[in-house]
Order: sequence, then structure tokens, then C-alpha cells
Amino acid sequence: MKRSAFYILFFFACLLFQNAEAKVKQKPVYIFGFAASFTDSIGYITDVQYLDSAYVDTKSKFLIGRNMYSVQLQQYLQENMDCKNPITSIFFAEKKEKLQKKLLSVRRRYEKYKDYTIKTAGCVFTPVPYIEQEVMDYVAPVKTEKKAGKKNKK
Repeated sequence: MKRSAFYILFFFACLLFQNAEAKVKQKPVYIFGFAASFTDSIGYITDVQYLDSAYVDTKSKFLIGRNMYSVQLQQYLQENMDCKNPITSIFFAEKKEKLQKKLLSVRRRYEKYKDYTIKTAGCVFTPVPYIEQEVMDYVAPVKTEKKAGKKNKK
């Protein structure tokens, strides 16, 4: 009996992992980057750019290779804007209007500080090739529901 229970659990575990597999699609997206340097009070922001061949994980809606886009921006700032150790963020969307709203939101957030300066960075992003290992490294967080049970009162 124990052996059959093991096989049943193994079967359901296989089904669970089969459904949890990420699917990656190549699609056009719009992208922009923001970088902040904590050694001075300057922020750098790029224009919204069109990438015709980006890869997106359809399950988590993450941009594949986002760390490589960050590296592209970081290298550009270090080489062309004399920015030491910038902290970079990449934003993307499938619709240009949605991303332009996000760009304005980020810009306004930092422009409200009088001591902070926003500069436009002329970094041009190049598409990053798809590497399957990156999807395998990312594990989506499991959502757990809290049970609304009654507490035992003694």
C-alpha cells in the first residue's frame, strides 16, 4: 500500500511541475531605463525605445534578460556620462502609452526633490538573446491563502 501511495504522489508532483513550466515568447516591447547614483544627486533616464525582438515570460510577465539591459545602461553611464556605480532599473511594456506614463511618473518622483537633478541618457538598448537557463533560475513565488479558521478558546 505504501508503494502505490508513493506512485500516486509522484504522479501528481509531475503534473504540478509540468503546469508550472514557464513559456517564453518573442514579442515587440517598449523599454526605458532609469539610473541613480548615490554618490551624487543625479538621476539618469533614457527615452522610451522600441525593441522588436524581446523575450517575455508569459507566466510571470517578466522581461527575459532584464539584467543584461541593466548592464547595457550601466556601462553606457560609466563610459559616457562619467557616472560611478549607478543603480539601474529597467521598465518595459507592450504599449508605448502605458510606458510613457510610467516614465513621467518616475521623472516626477525625482524632480520633486530640489537637490536632485535628472539628466537624459542617450543609451540605445540592443535586444538580448534568449538563454533558457535564466527562466529556469527564476522560481515564481507560491501564493498561499490564509485560512480563516476559528481559534480554539480554552
